[in-house]
Amino acid sequence: MNSLVDLGNGLKFLQKQDAFRFGCDGVELANFVDCIKGDHAVDLGSGTGIITVLLAGKRKIKVTAVEIQSELCDVCKRNIELNGLDDLADVINAPMQEIGRYIEAGGADIVVCNPPYRKCGSGMRQENEAIAIARHEIKVTLSEVVTCAAYLLGTGGKFYTVNQTERLAEVMELCRKAKLEPKRLQILTPNEVKKPHLFLLKCVKDGASGLIVEREREVRVEVN
Repeated sequence: MNSLVDLGNGLKFLQKQDAFRFGCDGVELANFVDCIKGDHAVDLGSGTGIITVLLAGKRKIKVTAVEIQSELCDVCKRNIELNGLDDLADVINAPMQEIGRYIEAGGADIVVCNPPYRKCGSGMRQENEAIAIARHEIKVTLSEVVTCAAYLLGTGGKFYTVNQTERLAEVMELCRKAKLEPKRLQILTPNEVKKPHLFLLKCVKDGASGLIVEREREVRVEVN
């Protein structure tokens, strides 16, 4: 069964109730992206396209969604069509590890990825395969995500990602090894009494060292 979500600002979003549905982390990540007119963004592991729709629909930049699951790609395409974004957004149904077959090295200004948070075999495995793939590193590892981002970006290109705070050190180490220098960090909490659980990170390809850490805050669900 499908449901239609009103994102505000004239944007609508279709999602399957029995598949992986977007959460606040996807919206937060889209809001975290800095971009200018003419930028080309690649949304790795786009799912049904929440980040793609928000960047193309709100920021008016070109976005290429990359998703391995055919069923989710179909929904992503429908969301692009639903919002009249065919001229700004397209979808590649392929493993992100094969991105070199579709986009040349350095072909993106921005790469954004809301990756699987959990390593394969950790935590409780979902019975729904689509949800399991979205949550666990079954089809792609964190290292492969970073490698794909580094391939797609030229010097000065920007990589944006979100993950659980327990993986912050790992993410930053992988990014630096791939010459994606961490430049901006936002720590998020579920509410004012609970410990931080998520972080947003911006990296710059071949960037100079120097990290800005934003004031810790609660997760927001509003679309900027």
